[in-house]
Amino acid sequence: MAKSIARVYTDAVKKNQKVLFGVWEPGFPVKLGDFGVMTGNIFTQLGNISEIAELKNFTIKYRSDDTKDTKFFTSERGVKYSLNPRASGVVNGIQANASIDVSFSAANAVFFNAAECVFEMIENKYELGQKLLEIHRQSNKKWRREFVVVTDCVVAKRSLILVSTSSDFSITLEADAKVPVIDLASGSLGLTIKSQNSSGYKLITEEGIIPLIGLSKIKPTFLFFGKDFKPLSANYTKAMTTAIIDHDTIQTERSEDELHFGQYIDDIDE
Repeated sequence: MAKSIARVYTDAVKKNQKVLFGVWEPGFPVKLGDFGVMTGNIFTQLGNISEIAELKNFTIKYRSDDTKDTKFFTSERGVKYSLNPRASGVVNGIQANASIDVSFSAANAVFFNAAECVFEMIENKYELGQKLLEIHRQSNKKWRREFVVVTDCVVAKRSLILVSTSSDFSITLEADAKVPVIDLASGSLGLTIKSQNSSGYKLITEEGIIPLIGLSKIKPTFLFFGKDFKPLSANYTKAMTTAIIDHDTIQTERSEDELHFGQYIDDIDE
């Protein structure tokens, strides 16, 4: 069965970024403190922790890092790209601007570039985690084990994201006339579509968006379950194992004191 674009994209981001997840759809207005659930590597937002009454008097501390970097990757197979400088002269009255050609020879391949990225994060994650554990241990279970919290955000000044839905998807993007050669690390190029062949998903933005997020959640210390605390079977699928770990009625620890709140990296996959 063919994968959805959302799965293709978020799986590729997770494989390449490890501790960061791709926001789907890119450009969704996610923010620090948002919480929700994961379906595979896809985050679905349900609310923000600022709405939780038990956290009304809890002060969240924020930290930002203004050091800028570039997040770039392509799928291992099926993606080629070339950067073409602006032509030195005019041909038939036309000035050929700097451009980038991206071509795909396979469906379900990804080209990802986010320029001038800066990190934003919740600084007091441990204290937040202790409060959420406290809420979870209450009988009403207002905070469920499967909930994840956005504790890190990568803000990109410019993003170019392409996902092939066919094996012959190609696109040529042209830069502003003042740009001599495209630098993918630059935050402003004025890219526009010059030509496109076949179909594919594309996001081209020169405005700041959050394409990547880091998540935290309540987790058991070890992946064991049952009164004999046997290791989880290797025959279980990823979905089955996740369901067991996050289920309130299945014991995966000797007591809830063994639960902790930490960075979610999908331990089953690592």
